[in-house]
Amino acid sequence: MKVQPQRVLDFIRRYYQSNHETPTMAEIGRQFDLRSSASVHQILTKLEEEGSITRVPNVSRGVRVSRETS
Repeated sequence: MKVQPQRVLDFIRRYYQSNHETPTMAEIGRQFDLRSSASVHQILTKLEEEGSITRVPNVSRGVRVSRETS
C-alpha cells in the first residue's frame, strides 16, 4: 500500500497539536507501517517540494509545517 503524502502531512499536524513537537521519521514510519526510513524520507521530500513542510537538517524533530498550509 502506498502512503499518500497528504495523510502524512495530516498526521504531522495532529501529532504537533497533541504533543507540541513534530514526530521523528521513526514515529512517522511506525504510524504508517513503513519499515524503511528511505520511504519516510521520500514522502517528506515530496511534501517539501510541494512547499507543505520545511526540514531542518540533522535535527531529530526537524519537520516544520509551512504556515500557508496550516
